[in-house]
Amino acid sequence: MFVADGLEDLFMDAQVQKKEGWKYAVKSLCQNVINEMRNLKYGNMGMIVFIRSDMAAEAIGVNFEQFKNQYFRYELNWSPTEALRLAVWIAAQVNPRFAENIDILKASREALEERLELLWGKKLGKNSSREAASSRWIIAALSDFNKHLQARDIVRFLKFSTVNLPGSASEYLDRFIPPAEIRKAIPECSKEKLTEIKMEMRSIYQILERLMNLPEEDKRLPLLLDKLNLTGEEIAKLENQGYLVSSDKKYYLPEIIRTAFGFRYEKGARPKVLSLLRG
Repeated sequence: MFVADGLEDLFMDAQVQKKEGWKYAVKSLCQNVINEMRNLKYGNMGMIVFIRSDMAAEAIGVNFEQFKNQYFRYELNWSPTEALRLAVWIAAQVNPRFAENIDILKASREALEERLELLWGKKLGKNSSREAASSRWIIAALSDFNKHLQARDIVRFLKFSTVNLPGSASEYLDRFIPPAEIRKAIPECSKEKLTEIKMEMRSIYQILERLMNLPEEDKRLPLLLDKLNLTGEEIAKLENQGYLVSSDKKYYLPEIIRTAFGFRYEKGARPKVLSLLRG
């Protein structure tokens, strides 16, 4: 069994410099080599190639959808339910109460959300308030517009939301993490997410950097097209990555990068963003 990993690191500089050679290497590895192996008369040989979807799409080009359909069963997707499962498991390592009478590995999303009410409450306020449901708000705030998040996102959130615990005075006696700590954790998560994008996805970061460098008075959501100052191709790349979305000819950033960029909301824009994240 042959395993290829780390292609993002190997070809990162070539991507940023807009060289074409890395694309031929990726196509050869993901298509030609594997097709040749299929034709060999050996039943005990195989190959696994780990590669980000956006990188494969850029390299393969017009035939990417056909390629994706061929291998969609093997795509590694980390769902919101898995994120909640991880949160319950981590909490159970600290306090066994979180694992009582529940099979963490098999529990439904609803069961996990109910168990996590002990950790961060049912709502971002009193249970009788009109505030958002805690679990769904947290997952939305940590996700991009493709509903993608990583294990490190939930671990990071738990780290920052509990940094002042125990000892912080709180009126919320029904939970470990009060709403104020939940909200304060998101900007810290956003900063570290941006650092990761810079290190791991430099070609995407170069586009995002243009948004970060906008004048402060223009850093308001939603953004109109004339304020974006991006090409159609660059907008498409951000949209495919889940870092930008268009609604009613206006553009929005997901929470997980918005706060690190220093963008503020126009009146009424925050509910719109959260509805796009959940929808």
